[in-house]
Amino acid sequence: MKSRWSAFLVGLTAQIVFSATFLGLPAASILFQRALQLDMSELAVFLGSASIAVVVTEAPWGMAADRFGERRVLLAGIGITVLALTGLGIASSLSVTPPLWVLALLLFVAAGAGGAVTGPSGSAILGWFDARRHATLVTLRVASVPVGGALGTVAYAILLEALGVVGTFIAAASACALVGALVALLSFDPPRGHDSDGPPSGVLSDPRVWRVAITGFLLDVSQFLVLTFAATVLHQLFSVPVAVGLTWVTVMQLLGGALRVLAGVGTDFLPWLSRARVVRGLGLVQVMCLAPFLCGTALPVHLGIALMVIAGIAGCAWQGAHFSHMAILAGPGGAGAALGLNNTATSLGAFTAQVMAGTCVVAFDWPVTVLLLGALPAFLASLLFPGDSVERAPR
Repeated sequence: MKSRWSAFLVGLTAQIVFSATFLGLPAASILFQRALQLDMSELAVFLGSASIAVVVTEAPWGMAADRFGERRVLLAGIGITVLALTGLGIASSLSVTPPLWVLALLLFVAAGAGGAVTGPSGSAILGWFDARRHATLVTLRVASVPVGGALGTVAYAILLEALGVVGTFIAAASACALVGALVALLSFDPPRGHDSDGPPSGVLSDPRVWRVAITGFLLDVSQFLVLTFAATVLHQLFSVPVAVGLTWVTVMQLLGGALRVLAGVGTDFLPWLSRARVVRGLGLVQVMCLAPFLCGTALPVHLGIALMVIAGIAGCAWQGAHFSHMAILAGPGGAGAALGLNNTATSLGAFTAQVMAGTCVVAFDWPVTVLLLGALPAFLASLLFPGDSVERAPR
């Protein structure tokens, strides 16, 4: 029986499955490298095609969801993804490994179509539920992304060992097809208001939407500098064993993910806890924890570890309130376009941190790099993030 809760849970399930499908790929990269007989540069092209596809397709998918409804967009995206993943399975089964461009193109199409799910229209949540649940439900949708990524990492390791690369791609396609069936049976769109008939891109003329997106880019630069390089920084500055550093990174992600949900839900139920306070406050926590690294090896070891862990937790906790703010700011008629823009901005932020860190370390050193790519972006985001507003973005 269709209900708003069944539709929400189906959307949540779709998010988890597609996050598992595409975010689990990098963690299993060495297994795919062996199975597809790729060298390191070819592996980078293969996996990079998925990352690029998500960046370039999420905003268009969000605008399409505003215009045509989330259900139609989900079904279209899922259908294309199933076909592309099946094509990857067939291509991988051939006696001669297909050219790299064929594999990369199929993965690009699959991940790009998956953007219909990973950049979903928040207009559905805003249309189904009253205002006191908006931040909670958007936060849960956002929090399902890393959950899916973690499940995908485990699933790929098991499937590749048991079924090989061909069976793994077919299994991924089957899981997506099952989600598509659930969407067809249980999902439906909320009633569309008159404002939904206008161009969905109209919300992008609101400067507040762009300010939120820019802060998403900046905060993701800081977040992924810490998540990607914390173990390296702690090892090179304080001789912390790499295994210990990676353990602390896991702690950051687990505690940060829990705080992400609590902070997002809290903005619905605690009158004094606004979304702007959460995002700005967590940004400033990162600044205060990362700026002391400019002292380099003069910083006490245990203090350095503690500061890095706290910065990592804060860096993983802002997304729920941040994405909720974007959806509520844009309103039901424009939330898809706004969230798509926000997803694109955060993806670019993660990419920027990972690419620029190496250049900065060569030009300077880790203390200066942590300041430039960690503390400074978080500080700018805290200044730029707009205040809460009950008004919808102008069309």
